Amino acid sequence: MSTDLKLALMTAVGCLLMIVAFSFTAILH
Repeated sequence: MSTDLKLALMTAVGCLLMIVAFSFTAILH
């Protein structure tokens, strides 16, 4: 169960990081 939770958390963090990076580059350009 803890592995599933960790996987979900990592996926959520990755998604958030990608969105933040995309917004940052969009603002930069």
